[in-house]
Amino acid sequence: MAILYRTLYLVLFSLVLELSSFSQTTVGELVKDGILKAKLGDYKAAMISFDQAIALDSMEIEPFFNRGIARSELKDYKGAIKDFSKVIYLKPSYPEPYFNRAPAKDYLKDYSGAIDDYNKAINQKADYVEAYLNRGLAKFDLEDFKEAANDFSRALQYRPNYPPALYNRGLARFNIEDYENSITDFNEAIKYDTVSPEYYSSRGAAKAAAGYFQDAILDFSVTIKLLPFDLNPYMNRALAYLYLKEYQAASDDYSKVIEIDPVYADAYLKRGVAREYMEDIPGACEDWKKADDLGSEMARTYVDKYCSP
Repeated sequence: MAILYRTLYLVLFSLVLELSSFSQTTVGELVKDGILKAKLGDYKAAMISFDQAIALDSMEIEPFFNRGIARSELKDYKGAIKDFSKVIYLKPSYPEPYFNRAPAKDYLKDYSGAIDDYNKAINQKADYVEAYLNRGLAKFDLEDFKEAANDFSRALQYRPNYPPALYNRGLARFNIEDYENSITDFNEAIKYDTVSPEYYSSRGAAKAAAGYFQDAILDFSVTIKLLPFDLNPYMNRALAYLYLKEYQAASDDYSKVIEIDPVYADAYLKRGVAREYMEDIPGACEDWKKADDLGSEMARTYVDKYCSP
């Protein structure tokens, strides 16, 4: 009934291969310059430095590795894969290029290829927490929620109380309708990260799915404080109010959504439902007609059934 959030966690510039193998050469200076520009967010300028370094020496791995990261940030995932593959060809024993190539494959929806790369990274570094985490997310994309949860558990074996792993395991468990354990995971994630709005929103969704509507409302309210212009927590809280038969409160939340987005058809549709429960048929019909005008097929059904011409 509620909106969940899912995040792909990447480790990029924190995994940059530093240039300890370089003396103060032109290639080394170019790569250092590119890394600095990339860390400042100027990825296009960084690319120029990495290109120049590669032109001077095409056998050094650092320019290719860091250019792959810059290309990932610029959403050039095919180019990133090419660069990381070059690094793997030159240095197949490093886990990091496999790890960084995998998210590029994930973004291109090659989830099986991403999982294969995470496997290779883990084979070379058994305690690679981020690789377990991201492999779990790739399995999540394949809707293999049980195996995804297992990978998040593996990440927690090496880094207990790691909020992203707890949170994502909660999402996986939610998707197999294991709501109680999902709530437990969200509780633990929030214990160690109190400011991530998606943690509260997802816990609210799990509580609502488990029938704890009043508790869900509290979580959606926290999410609204953290994200006051996000429509989803208002819509989710309004639905929880509907289940509790608090129709005016639900109507007020739908009105807030309409205030933020005046052309959100579903908010008019559902505010109409709340108004119908409050026996405000003229108000309900007004909302349903507006939703119908905005393209809601369900609203057309309500107009035909409840509203006179």
